[in-house]
Amino acid sequence: MNRFSVKCPKCNRPLAAEFYNQKSPLRCEGCRTRLTVRAFPALYRQDSTPTHSAPAQQEDAACFYHPSKKAEQICSDCGRFLCSLCALPVGDKILCTSCLERQRKDDKGHEHKARRMRHDKLAMMLAGAALLMLLFSWFFPVIPAVLALSSLFVAIRYWKNKPEFSPGYTSRMALALILSILITASSIAATIYFVGKFIRA
Repeated sequence: MNRFSVKCPKCNRPLAAEFYNQKSPLRCEGCRTRLTVRAFPALYRQDSTPTHSAPAQQEDAACFYHPSKKAEQICSDCGRFLCSLCALPVGDKILCTSCLERQRKDDKGHEHKARRMRHDKLAMMLAGAALLMLLFSWFFPVIPAVLALSSLFVAIRYWKNKPEFSPGYTSRMALALILSILITASSIAATIYFVGKFIRA
């Protein structure tokens, strides 16, 4: 077997071969971090496997990147002819280096989107804080009203901005929306009650 291996970037645990070029992320057995590994065939190829491609004959299709080599595969994305050196198995696809690089950039873009602020959680945090403030400081309902209105704004403003791979986003937004409306109404009712009581006094 090949002496090289890929290690988890978090816990430095060597990853088994089944991690390489999977369609969906797998969890590291050590730290449970979700990982996606894109590996070139040489990484997990048997040492005895020849790496050279046959030369292209006049009647043969040639590799897009190596015109002197015989084409043995076709890129699943762009359709280019590839020799055995350029054909990269990724999941159930065969990709060329250009398509693999483009896919890697797309994966980074998805990762960046996943790290962006989750507005559903922000709306829930604001609604939860407003509820706690209303329960423990009901005699001063201004702060709960401000927090509830902030939660209401976030829920309405970012209702359709659902990020990828975010199950429960809509339900959390709906719950934050309902809570913020109820808390705002309760705060207004409490304010009217205390103002009326103050005037009558």
